[in-house]
Amino acid sequence: MRVQTPAVGRRYHEALSEPRRPWWVATLALLTFAGLVVMVSVLLSFAALEIDLRLGLSTLDSVADGSIVITPTVFLANNLVLAALIPISMLLQWAFFGVRPRWMLSVTGAWRWHLVRRSALFIVPIFLLYTGGGLALATVSLIEQPPSGTTIALLVMIVLTTPLQAAGEEFGFRGFLTRTVGSWSDRPGVSFALGTATASIVFALVHLAADPWLIAYYLVFAVSMSLIVRATGGLEIAVLIHALNNVLLLGPAVVLSSLEESFDRGVGSAGPLALVPMAVIAIITLIVLRWAPRQLDVRATRTNEAVQPVDDQAEGDEYEHDRS
Repeated sequence: MRVQTPAVGRRYHEALSEPRRPWWVATLALLTFAGLVVMVSVLLSFAALEIDLRLGLSTLDSVADGSIVITPTVFLANNLVLAALIPISMLLQWAFFGVRPRWMLSVTGAWRWHLVRRSALFIVPIFLLYTGGGLALATVSLIEQPPSGTTIALLVMIVLTTPLQAAGEEFGFRGFLTRTVGSWSDRPGVSFALGTATASIVFALVHLAADPWLIAYYLVFAVSMSLIVRATGGLEIAVLIHALNNVLLLGPAVVLSSLEESFDRGVGSAGPLALVPMAVIAIITLIVLRWAPRQLDVRATRTNEAVQPVDDQAEGDEYEHDRS
């Protein structure tokens, strides 16, 4: 396949849109994506269960009954499955559309660390205010009662692998799925709406939530991340938000209750309280949409410039030169 680069002037979600490309290319890419995810999930899940059976952390009877405890091994396997979406998404983009993996990162073809650092200055404090109560209670609990080995193992895995899990979901949903579905139309508005709607619905469905409030939360989160990716031209800020959200919520949950309770998404598991995280995500999204283009000089579209790792000052000077 001919190697391509995203067309100049196109936004992130339009990177794979090309009028001459047959419709079945995207369809086959989506089917391959789903097949690979299922395969990786089955392999890692069986490996985790086998390890737990050998360690005595699970029994064949509990597996047969479907009452699988979320052990550190099972939790790690789940995170690794989602982290695998990063290479899967990047390589399938290359295999089916001829667009090299680096263009999955952003419209510059690189991971913009300066964007992560600057946006963290306001996103991290907002999340700390949002999760501060849980973090404080968890800290007191750890001081008053020494944690078990299982709790320590889970906390370590949350810190080390949950950011990769969050990044994998952004690469898979806001990256590969949004772009691939959006490639069925070369009209920017239609491409974005089609890709965002499909990826957001799938994102909500795979979380297996039965509570209407939780479903609404997942949809709000997904659409918000898609808007941020479109406005900033890359996955960086969406990954930062997703990682902070998951780490700062799961950490206290492990200490104060259990992962089983945290992953309970049945009817009544959330209720109107889900409006709080929805409001937090909406506020952060509005700030990013207004702040990023003005304060960060973010390029939301592909330019003619060669991709070079530049420092913050150099990029600012380069932008001023472009505007003159």
